[in-house]
Amino acid sequence: MIELKAYQGLIRNYKQLADQLHVDVAGCTRHEREKRLMTAAYEAWGDQMGLHVNGQFGAVFCDTETGELFCVRDVLGAELLFYYETADGRLLYGTQISDLFDQPGFVRDLNEDLIQFYLGLSYIPGEETLFKGVYKVEPGGFVRFGENGLERGRYWDLAFDPDETKTLDDWADALSDAMDESMRDICDADEQPDSFLSGGVDSSYMLAKSRARTGFCAVYANQEASEEAEARATADYLERGFEGIEVTPEEFFATLDEFLLAYEQPTSDAAGLSLYCACKQVKQRTDLCFSGEGADEFFAGYNGYQNTSRFEKGSDPVYYGATQAMRALDQKHYLKRYCKARPVADFMRQRGAGGRAYDTVSWMLYTDLRSYFEGSILFNSTKISRGTGLDIRMPYCDLRIFDIALHMPSRFKVDATGNKLALRKAASRVLPKTVAYRKKLGFPVPIRDWLADSAYNGDIRRAFKSEAAAKFFEQKELDALLSMFLGGKTNLWHKLRYRGNTGPLWRRVWSIYVFIRWYELFFQEAAK
Repeated sequence: MIELKAYQGLIRNYKQLADQLHVDVAGCTRHEREKRLMTAAYEAWGDQMGLHVNGQFGAVFCDTETGELFCVRDVLGAELLFYYETADGRLLYGTQISDLFDQPGFVRDLNEDLIQFYLGLSYIPGEETLFKGVYKVEPGGFVRFGENGLERGRYWDLAFDPDETKTLDDWADALSDAMDESMRDICDADEQPDSFLSGGVDSSYMLAKSRARTGFCAVYANQEASEEAEARATADYLERGFEGIEVTPEEFFATLDEFLLAYEQPTSDAAGLSLYCACKQVKQRTDLCFSGEGADEFFAGYNGYQNTSRFEKGSDPVYYGATQAMRALDQKHYLKRYCKARPVADFMRQRGAGGRAYDTVSWMLYTDLRSYFEGSILFNSTKISRGTGLDIRMPYCDLRIFDIALHMPSRFKVDATGNKLALRKAASRVLPKTVAYRKKLGFPVPIRDWLADSAYNGDIRRAFKSEAAAKFFEQKELDALLSMFLGGKTNLWHKLRYRGNTGPLWRRVWSIYVFIRWYELFFQEAAK
């Protein structure tokens, strides 16, 4: 007998699965019907079950006769699933890392080698976590644990297969149809969604294609960092409601501990913390909200995808993904212990190796999909949803839309004139061209000004002198960094190093501070 031991997810093709598997789901809640369908899918298809499910899921099954455990995760990695092998040979599992903490046999240790990964990328990529021995099941992968020990496997591998027979209009048609199908299946008839809305094309198109009532936009007192005016104009054009959700610096810094406890890993993505603050307020107004994750990573939405020439020099280039916070040289200067055997460059080179067979844009997308997208973008969305209680659903993260991205040639995604070309073409049919072709702003947060304000940086000053800081970082480097950021004097070497390039300083200050605070929460304060 197969027993479902743990499950989180959202299954879009549940009607088709119910018919295929002859499972009666009438009268079931969404969660109950999905548990029934996932169990039936594993009984029918075994470790290939994920190929039949359009949705996000993390699931653990147990064969009650043999005791064998089977852990499986969706293709994109939109849902989370963690596991840990104890010293006495048992497998612990959970959809959150904290699910493991109180289980017999779990030992809470720091995976210190990965601090440099966090500093370099602003998140933790891949299977490992900053808790030693705690791993994520890979997207499109599974873990089997039984009498033969632990076996890792895959039921799906990322591959591009460009179709050169279609025109830009053909791809726009396909995207329009797939978006309609996604919107049809992402909610039940009795569920009423709302939507996040910025000034960009992704969320604007999402709102236009949905039945969402209201667009919610994170806004700031500093209007230069807000997209409120553009978002409000789009909502008015579509005759939907609109509400700007103000995030204040007081709320931003006061919420950091709650955010990190929910996130369970450090992240220096300021936009993620701002979104967490906004979601807490949105939850007071609605239960379900659409979010635009996937559009940029599927259809080359980041500006960096237009700059491929930097990878054409040399035979073995490294693409660090859509975000690179700190170079290896700087990691070595700041960290007391730098693991030379595990440079971030080697990890990212390996992560993108399977994409070298494609054109440069596809290789970059391949690398991002296997690192930044899963490890930061989707991880962020899942953790914010869990932490705030707001049901966040992602219409672009539908396998029908993803399949289009895998078959669409790069020239229909990006060229010298712009990015997300086919998506913008589709959006221009239901939105004003000024909206469909608006340049990406990237969810700006005025954190640089906030960090420089003595009203808000007191705990940063404390943290940089803390026991945790002294444990992992060179104190003279932290002093010089903070002094330089705040406009004070520092030594000549740092002046030369940062001359004309002080822009990244706030990011380094924030990244180091977030790690220190995360460590204090999960290792120092948790031990008291």
